[in-house]
Amino acid sequence: MLVEFAGLTVASVNELRGKFREAGCSYHVYKNSTIRFAIQETDHAAATPLLKGVSGLAFHPDDPGAAARVARDFAKDNDKLKLKGGVAYGKMLDADGVVALANMPGPRELKAQFLALLNTPATQFVRVLQASAQGLLNVLNARKEKLEAA
Repeated sequence: MLVEFAGLTVASVNELRGKFREAGCSYHVYKNSTIRFAIQETDHAAATPLLKGVSGLAFHPDDPGAAARVARDFAKDNDKLKLKGGVAYGKMLDADGVVALANMPGPRELKAQFLALLNTPATQFVRVLQASAQGLLNVLNARKEKLEAA
């Protein structure tokens, strides 16, 4: 993912670097020609048109949305940071695409949702079994109280 950080103060840039680091992302500033040479003939070559002006390069090796989430959240408070775009799985993303990627759940959230899905049928089955036993117990207790009252 590429961001334009022109106009940010040194303190803001350091804060941004810290937020990327906390999220496990790498964030570096390279010359556009260096980035262009590095992505040449790779899946990321689609990002070549974005290499204009001042470019910061951010990425996470396992979660493509992590860098996008950090940049999106930081840009809400700092209007000087602009999302240029990026590449995910060989597809070019514009700034809106980066925001859409940031809004998607990360790998941890997806795994948690999947495990919850797998756990749901078993939980409901146990509840059904427990409800039958609880209902029978309620009937027996009502019968016992009726006999004791008589």
